[in-house]
Amino acid sequence: MIFLRANRSIVTLALVCLGLAVSVEATTVVDTKLAADNKARGEGELIHGQPLDDLSYLRKATIDVVGRIPTFSEIEQYQNWPKAKRRGLLLDRLFKDKGLADRWTIFYADLLRIRSRAEGGNRLLAYIHNSIEKNRPWDEIARELIAASGSSGNTPSVGFLLADDSDPMTMAGATAQVFLGVRMACAQCHNHPFDKWRQKQFYELAGFFGKTKQVENRLSKKTYVTEGDEMNVLWPPERRKPKERFPVDPKFPFPVEEFSVKPDYLKRLEALRAGEALALTKHKESESLDALIDSSGGKKGLGIGVEPVALSVGKQSRDDIRKLDVKGDLYRKSELRRQLADHVTGPENRYFARNMVNRIWAELMGRGFYHPVDDYQGEVTHPQTVDFLCDEFIANGYDMNHLIRLIMETETYAKSTLGAEVELADRDNSRAAFASGTKRRMLSEVLYDSVVVAGHLQEYKWPKGANVRQVERRVRVALEPTPEEELELEIEPVSEGEKMKPNKPRANPYNLEEVISLDFDQLVKSELDRDLGEMKAMSDREIEAERMAEMARKKKSVQRRYTYETVMEKVDDNPKFSSSMRMSTPAAPTHFLRVFGQPSRDGLGEFREHTPSMRQALMMLNGKVTHEAARVGPYEPMHALLAGNKRNLAKAIELAYLEILTRKPSAEELVEARAVLGQAPVSGMADLRWALLNSHEFRYLP
Repeated sequence: MIFLRANRSIVTLALVCLGLAVSVEATTVVDTKLAADNKARGEGELIHGQPLDDLSYLRKATIDVVGRIPTFSEIEQYQNWPKAKRRGLLLDRLFKDKGLADRWTIFYADLLRIRSRAEGGNRLLAYIHNSIEKNRPWDEIARELIAASGSSGNTPSVGFLLADDSDPMTMAGATAQVFLGVRMACAQCHNHPFDKWRQKQFYELAGFFGKTKQVENRLSKKTYVTEGDEMNVLWPPERRKPKERFPVDPKFPFPVEEFSVKPDYLKRLEALRAGEALALTKHKESESLDALIDSSGGKKGLGIGVEPVALSVGKQSRDDIRKLDVKGDLYRKSELRRQLADHVTGPENRYFARNMVNRIWAELMGRGFYHPVDDYQGEVTHPQTVDFLCDEFIANGYDMNHLIRLIMETETYAKSTLGAEVELADRDNSRAAFASGTKRRMLSEVLYDSVVVAGHLQEYKWPKGANVRQVERRVRVALEPTPEEELELEIEPVSEGEKMKPNKPRANPYNLEEVISLDFDQLVKSELDRDLGEMKAMSDREIEAERMAEMARKKKSVQRRYTYETVMEKVDDNPKFSSSMRMSTPAAPTHFLRVFGQPSRDGLGEFREHTPSMRQALMMLNGKVTHEAARVGPYEPMHALLAGNKRNLAKAIELAYLEILTRKPSAEELVEARAVLGQAPVSGMADLRWALLNSHEFRYLP
């Protein structure tokens, strides 16, 4: 798929030649459609937000695409570009940035309720990250998530089913809500008087998962998703206490569009996919020819009318491998779920495209065309705009990057929010009509990483040993066993090392906010061969484990005794912070990310909490990450402006505002900042940066 993404421009050129050119002025169309929809809604005079200035647009776009504020070097680069071209050049750079995959993995993790603690959770997270990096089409990803079989080690996309134990009822509700934006789960229990979805329809949808089952391999302890022969979804529901229940016949309950004349966006999609298929075929033919030449020892080995020995042996080996069908012995593919995946992702199913268009619009604009984003009730606020965005999304092969950029290039995206001087009712009307921006706080991961970037915490900013100090710590110490216990347990006395860890300087051991990054590249690799090897070796290990367990049972169990002691420990308080976007997810309930709204993802319909709280304020005011970001280390460029021969306080203050707020200070702010720096510029700058990091302007997008 990397080859196809690289050749998307070639495919587009082919479409132009066929008279099916992609809309060049699509962004103008979006703004025009919005205006037409507002007029149709009877909106009177709306108060429009002012266009964002260039630096505000830089900040907003960088946060939305790569999940952090821009660095000073990025600000300089942006300002050096021609004014008329800088926003387009900015988006070109951002959509090539590796941070895009990190930031939008968060979006998918919320959507798919990815939990590291769930079976296959981290591998599913890595699979999504890898898919975003390759810009794989959304319909392709969705089909794999719905239809996957196997173990998470070999097929990471199967984690979507494993997270809910592949339960047919749960998966039916999740499929409707996640992929189609429809809350249907209530119909599992009853026919709701105000909902058009009936209980029988829900059971028919669940029937597509009715033969799916999970099997835990007794040897490897790995859980596999496979397909059985028996339909386990029965009608009528058991609670009705029927005399007899029957296997349901799976049916897709959502209406699909029918056309007498194929619309332009479907023609464009078919032409695009045909072009991609042709490019892929040529690419595979090229690879096959290279493999043929390599296996035969070069072109000289290809004798006319004679099959080289190497080719003959290779063919025989491939035939033997095909006969084994190892995967087929471990799990079976699901024909029912494949059919469901085709129904869900088909271009005639408007629910699928509309769901993602509304979710992305809400992510970038602060509100969707219907709300909540997973509860489509048949009406949208701006139907012409939604239809156009859906058509463009489908026609461009469900390209998420294309959809995101299409929205970000509009005048609507580049409008500022209205201030408090405007009446609340007028502000609400303008926001609902997208005539002004909606105030959005950074996502918790984005806020955390932006603090890290603003404070230069990606790397060490202090020399080694510059911040060594002693801290008091309580440790648990094992008591030495009595001679009777040693004899009874046949164990050696407790060593000095077991009693207490050596008193060595440690790098920030008490900092709970530092994160350990997941290796997405390693997680996404197939584990099939390793699984098979483990299964083969497990029988020997089980025999040995059983023998050891039997020996342990023969010994009398004596509880090891412990005590607690207070020790003084040296620590080098010189932290370096990793990105929060690559840690296990969701974070612990007390972590910065959860405090600022990261959901637990335990159930459907759970959204991020953006309501400010006292706990959030205290974490920013007193938290370790804010404290360290505010301090000015000698390895930072700013340090030279505050001390030494190159001292320039005005430039240092300007740098602080640019690095934290992506703007220069006003004349009044410059005077106030000079007063804060006072006679101790280095410590004064720490106070200034701490104040800027705690401002509303820092946390909220322009």
